[in-house]
Amino acid sequence: MRYRMIAIDLDGTLLDRHNRISDENLAAIAKAQQAGVTVVPCTGRGWREARVVLQALAGVELGVFVTGAVVGKVTTGESLNIAVIEPSLATELVRFLEHLPEAVLVYRDASMCGHDYLVTGQGVLTQATQWWFEATGATVHFQRHVGEGDLHHTLRVGALTTATRIPELKRQLANLFGDRILVQSFEAVRMPTPDQGVHILEVFAGGVDKWRGLHWIATQRGIAAEQIAAIGDEINDVAMLQSAGCGIAMANAVDPVKAVADHITDHHDDDGVAYAIERLLSGEWG
Repeated sequence: MRYRMIAIDLDGTLLDRHNRISDENLAAIAKAQQAGVTVVPCTGRGWREARVVLQALAGVELGVFVTGAVVGKVTTGESLNIAVIEPSLATELVRFLEHLPEAVLVYRDASMCGHDYLVTGQGVLTQATQWWFEATGATVHFQRHVGEGDLHHTLRVGALTTATRIPELKRQLANLFGDRILVQSFEAVRMPTPDQGVHILEVFAGGVDKWRGLHWIATQRGIAAEQIAAIGDEINDVAMLQSAGCGIAMANAVDPVKAVADHITDHHDDDGVAYAIERLLSGEWG
């Protein structure tokens, strides 16, 4: 078997549309582990947001969380490696976003500050965000005005806003901050028109993506990039698919992911992860 590690995104990849991991996907992961392959979930979620679905992954030790800003233990959430946004930069980002109609969402290292999200700015908390907090059990602290002293241990700064605002926000962020940051955006809730659609805008420290976290784990275990296969569907999976020895896009993946993939597997509702793992284990995708 050429591949010693398989990195698997959660939403839109391992999870079906009902937020479940199929028995077929679980069986394929178990088979990979029995073959000596290290399986690593790589997600944009924080550990607390992912912990319920990760309970099904027996024997999986480490995960990449918050789009690569955190590497942690799957069972306990203990952070082993983190990449923060420096407080001064986090303050600048909050100041830039705080006039949006939607609240600014600052994701932090809960082990250091006692909460996952600091909600700030002049905007309101969207219904989609409220639902997410309730559904995942994320811990939240509300503080209308923040300063640099309030923004230590920041991993991500962002907002849920309309699709039509995203391009201009990204353009301005690029002009103001350059390579000091990495900006990503994608659809969170699909609505009938673009004006109604809710998109996630996420800002990380420069160089932070899923590959950063995955590479850290691989280095600890002596696994080379060409010995890693990565499976994903969304824009925040592009870096790890490009950098891994084998990049696999889901059938439901966005076009930029398919464009960098070596192979395309089945839809996330049709056990696409299981199909991909079978191809990897057999050597067909080598």
